[in-house]
Amino acid sequence: MAISSTSPSWPRAIVFDLDGTLVDSAPDIKRAVDAAFAPLGVPPFDLPAVKAMIGGGARTSIGRAAAQIGLPLSDAETDAALARFYPVYAEASSAGRGLYPGAVELLSSLSGQGVPLALCTNKAEEITAIALDALGIRRYFRNIVGAREDLPKKPDPAALRAAFEPLLDAPSPADVIMIGDSAADIGAAKAAGCRSIAIAHGYARVPVSELGADTTVENLSEIPAAIERLARANS
Repeated sequence: MAISSTSPSWPRAIVFDLDGTLVDSAPDIKRAVDAAFAPLGVPPFDLPAVKAMIGGGARTSIGRAAAQIGLPLSDAETDAALARFYPVYAEASSAGRGLYPGAVELLSSLSGQGVPLALCTNKAEEITAIALDALGIRRYFRNIVGAREDLPKKPDPAALRAAFEPLLDAPSPADVIMIGDSAADIGAAKAAGCRSIAIAHGYARVPVSELGADTTVENLSEIPAAIERLARANS
């Protein structure tokens, strides 16, 4: 998976999304969503339905689940659902399931070549930490930014900037690649001025070709070639 670019110092940093990009977390999210709604008499959701809920953080997913079944929730009811959601999600995430094929090899190869890697996800930071430790991939990232109170979520560019700026002496978004699976990821990259790669195996609600990324791939094994394409265009 080595990169042999004509522009060896580019990219200066790569930022990955997590859910739908490096890990298929939909089964774990399904467990948590089912737990959140079970006391309300709602039967378990099917997995494709849960995949359509993913993106924007847990509160957004709970809202999408409620809308899907036509069950309006007050703010207090949403808070109660989240209180049921998070413990189950944390426990499920601690199992370390769902890494997409080639994830470890890709991260190891890129970091071994000296490319600084960061992670930027709309998953809560506490759950992100649990998942990364369980999956065994925390060590590859020099900076990790998850959902927290002081940062708006993607597609706002603030979290993405917080992920890559500490990696660079003179932050230049045009030297950064964002790799993700959703409109939020690609939207954040555009807003921040970064280049982007969209991956098709995740949870996008439209074909990835419609997300507006600089280039697209089917799976993680195609990432090095995609980086090469962007590097040639940058040279």
